[in-house]
Amino acid sequence: MTDLIGYLAGIALTLSFLPQVVKTYRSRRADDVSMGMLLLTLVSAMGYEVYAWRLGLIPVVVMNAIFGTLVALEIAMKFRFDRAHLGT
Repeated sequence: MTDLIGYLAGIALTLSFLPQVVKTYRSRRADDVSMGMLLLTLVSAMGYEVYAWRLGLIPVVVMNAIFGTLVALEIAMKFRFDRAHLGT
């Protein structure tokens, strides 16, 4: 039951960030997304990843890895799309 709660919380966290990733991908714009927020979110996800790994909290490890990947993807799109729009 505890692992199920962990997976459900991780799914909710991941799904909460997914609309931003989809919006950025579709619009090819990320100028309204804060790089500071993205970097702090990535650092937080990495910290929880290490914490969960050391405690053997597999649901947190799995879901945070997916969440961290989405955050890293958003950062990559921000770099790419912000530079693409500098000339416009």
